[in-house]
Amino acid sequence: MLLEGGPALAGAFVAAHRVDRIVAFVAPVLLGAGPAALGDAGVSTITEAHRWRVERATMSGADVRISAVPVTGEGGD
Repeated sequence: MLLEGGPALAGAFVAAHRVDRIVAFVAPVLLGAGPAALGDAGVSTITEAHRWRVERATMSGADVRISAVPVTGEGGD
């Protein structure tokens, strides 16, 4: 399923462990403060953090495209 929405919807799906893959683009551009990409994901400590394993990182023009999946098992989701 493709999820399109704002930070609140994305955070709710992450908090509910309903995300099986993240595809993110990182651009070599600094904008400063701006809108959040992810709202409350139900994490209040580093030990509760959702861990991801990068499957693939490729260049897309000047940007880097990163595909990651949840880490499962000990220390993961």
